[in-house]
Amino acid sequence: MDSSERFGGRVRKTRKALNVSQEELASLSGLNRSHMGEIERGQTSPTLITIDRIAKALNCSIAELVDDNLSQ
Repeated sequence: MDSSERFGGRVRKTRKALNVSQEELASLSGLNRSHMGEIERGQTSPTLITIDRIAKALNCSIAELVDDNLSQ
């Protein structure tokens, strides 16, 4: 599993734990829903700005979404 897939999986897991739809998260992040789906599936590598927007929308830190030691 590469870093994009791990990040996407963490985003999906956090989003579902908060009971937020993918469409809601995309809207809160200022992203297109299809792009959010690509991120969650690990099909694209988001920019740091996009990662920051997603983290803010999920009310968590960037580190929680990217650091293997913090997300377990």
